[in-house]
Amino acid sequence: MKIDYKLSITEPWTHYVKIILSGKRDLNSDYIDFFLPSWSPGSYLMREYAKNIRKFRALSSNGEFLYFEKLDKGTWRVDWSKSELKSVSEEFTIEYEIYCNEISVRTSHVTNEHAFLHGPSLFMGVVGEDLDCPSLEINFPPLWSKVTTGLKDISEKREHFIYEALNYDELIDTPIEIGCHETNGFRVQGIDHHLAFYEWPENMPGDLRKDTQKIVETICDFWGEIPYDMYVFMGHFMPGIYGGLEHLNSTALQFDPFSVQTKEGYRDFLGLVAHEFFHTWNVKRIRPSELGPFDYRNENYTRMHWLTEGMTSFVDDLFVYSAGLSTLEQYLETLSKRLKRYFITPGRKFDSLEDSSFDAWIKLYRPNENSRNSTVSYYLKGQLAFFCLNILLVKEDKSLKDLCALLWKRYTKDPSLGMSKVEFMNLLGELTNSEVVEKFESYISQTTELPLEELCEEMGLKFKYSEEVSGDFGFEWKEEGERLSASMVLLDGAAYKSGLNAGDEILAVNGFRLTSSMYKGWLKSLIPGDKLMHFLISRQGKTMTLEIPFSKSGALFEKVEILDATKASKYLKLY
Repeated sequence: MKIDYKLSITEPWTHYVKIILSGKRDLNSDYIDFFLPSWSPGSYLMREYAKNIRKFRALSSNGEFLYFEKLDKGTWRVDWSKSELKSVSEEFTIEYEIYCNEISVRTSHVTNEHAFLHGPSLFMGVVGEDLDCPSLEINFPPLWSKVTTGLKDISEKREHFIYEALNYDELIDTPIEIGCHETNGFRVQGIDHHLAFYEWPENMPGDLRKDTQKIVETICDFWGEIPYDMYVFMGHFMPGIYGGLEHLNSTALQFDPFSVQTKEGYRDFLGLVAHEFFHTWNVKRIRPSELGPFDYRNENYTRMHWLTEGMTSFVDDLFVYSAGLSTLEQYLETLSKRLKRYFITPGRKFDSLEDSSFDAWIKLYRPNENSRNSTVSYYLKGQLAFFCLNILLVKEDKSLKDLCALLWKRYTKDPSLGMSKVEFMNLLGELTNSEVVEKFESYISQTTELPLEELCEEMGLKFKYSEEVSGDFGFEWKEEGERLSASMVLLDGAAYKSGLNAGDEILAVNGFRLTSSMYKGWLKSLIPGDKLMHFLISRQGKTMTLEIPFSKSGALFEKVEILDATKASKYLKLY
């Protein structure tokens, strides 16, 4: 089926975009079902984009308004059999307006200054139909000067902006930035790579264009083949935001402009660049069989996000290191932060990587006050599982590049097919042996502890634990003005055993009124031990007293130290 799209932004301050679909129907069919996706590939949460639609209508080429009804939250049926004119016209148009005022990598954002257009949140598809080379015409305010997208430009005149995709999947998988944004670029192996950044920060500690090019060159060398004709890095630097989302030949990146001006924040942004760019191969092409072709209206479950996000999260900062943009010590600082997060997550004892992957739709993107006690992120544990696997590979005189070469070879044999866990394990066994396969299988399917300390020692690293005796109540707090309340109660901690609940407001301790401005200083004055503290709390408007000891904490993981830098560097070489 052929559908042409037209997108118009006439009053950007209202945040509304108008979409028009034009096409021809099969005269043997009385109706067509049009749908707007409920989620975006790469972000596994039902976002219900149709909630932002208004003024839906359908018209025949003779000007008749066609009958339609809404079948579910995001599907509209246009029914020609109920035409009052009994029209036999083939041609039709679908029109609607959609509200775009959420800045994230998986939503659309339209203001006076720019438009970031995220396909799944905008463009309707046709149920049961593969769209053949849909075109997209874009109209926008005359003061805006640029359109940046990975879509193929088929405009015949400079003042017209018309693009084409191979199919519906490609159309909605290619974001668009419109406005007066900063642009730059470079070439790698003769292929253009574009940078399009809204609100480009000044005074960054590195040359972002050159450093991005180094990362691209390093990752392309790793894979050995570039699977696109051009690539777009699309970024937004706005306070308080963070995120990245991979696409077939582009990525959307969002980061805090003040953080990126620090050395540590700049390295973190380069890690985000590497993460999303690596997805060009791992996820957008090599993928679990459940992730394509997509059902955009319902959840697409997989137990393999340890591959999609785990491996990618392992290599992102490692590619920054491999590209010469961070030192071994700086890479290990980042690794130490991730290990700390892992060790203070009790949920790792209950949630396997496979289960965490399967439950992404209801857990990862919907955290609550008990999430850390009951689940573990497949990003976090997944990267550490691949950290362990990488050490096992090096011990077998193999590398992660060898494994990825097998994955890529398998993909290129039939790009239409996704991969199963059995296929992955067979390739790992082909590269190594049954012992390595068995160990990695346990990393992803069981809740037993990963052998992180043991394997770190084998690669010339050492875990350092805090030497000072510290104390802890076992809960985290949040501040609302001068009010203080528990935001999370740690499993099996002192507060947990004493009956403190997340959401309890802390009014006083040992008879003294305690405010948020006093709390941190008061904590520093305490001596670890078993002394009971009398907490006066308010729970759902009712006051009560709890006795909570300021218990001694066990030895806490502090950081990874280098024992043998040469040996450690050998294990951290990706190829």
